[in-house]
Amino acid sequence: MYIVCFLLILMDYSYAANLMFQTSFEEDNNLLAPDRKESPIWWQDFNHTTIKVQGEKALFQMIVKSSNLHKFMENRIEITEARDGNKTHALHQIIKKKEEEWTQNAYIVDTEGKEQKRLYIRYSLRFPKNLSELLGRDSWLVLSEYKTLTDYRLAFYVYSDEHKKLYWYVHGDNVVIDNTPYKEYWFRENRKVPVPQGEWMEIEIFWERGKHGRVWLNVDGERVLNYEGRTKLLDPIRFIMFFTNYAKTPIDQWIDNIEIWDDYPCDGKKSCY
Repeated sequence: MYIVCFLLILMDYSYAANLMFQTSFEEDNNLLAPDRKESPIWWQDFNHTTIKVQGEKALFQMIVKSSNLHKFMENRIEITEARDGNKTHALHQIIKKKEEEWTQNAYIVDTEGKEQKRLYIRYSLRFPKNLSELLGRDSWLVLSEYKTLTDYRLAFYVYSDEHKKLYWYVHGDNVVIDNTPYKEYWFRENRKVPVPQGEWMEIEIFWERGKHGRVWLNVDGERVLNYEGRTKLLDPIRFIMFFTNYAKTPIDQWIDNIEIWDDYPCDGKKSCY
């Protein structure tokens, strides 16, 4: 009995993580022009090899009904100051004004219903130095999401409270179909670890799908959100938003040094998680 349990644990955590996508924008520092094939969605791609998940290609999904996309948002790869004070190329995502509440700019993949059991995302992120003022009271900003078609969404946030103080938040809920009575399955929040404003931070996101799943967020190496429990109901994942420029109000953000893995890259031990 003990041998069987040991082998099951070994099988579950002995695989090697695979790096699916990586860029620091230093050599591949251009984006293709946005393209709209159907309203209200515009699509945009990097000018180099794009990440594929379950064989499907990720793109920037820019949701604007207007034919004048740049009036509302744009992506740029620009030179800015890195954390060490040197110059670096980085992705600048800018939402200038909101056309609708759901106006957003996400780097997304449609898996076509092919399940992705685990995912690990690491990137450098810099918010505006006045983020709390931009968001205002009782507001929100989305870091990353995944959704099924009918039953489950996982979403990471920065929230602001009634005093404009920023804090970290993650939950699983059923916001995938309109006009469905809202249900929040679980949540975690952290009001102690500050949300950096105007400074680079290192974001790490990991999730594992299943009845006994796992979700966590690290900021500058510190575990700020952690959940163990059900992360899947019935449907497979359909949409993964690795990172997104999406908030209650218009904001801009900088992203650099992106890595996306099909699992957390460590030595294969359960303790790595």
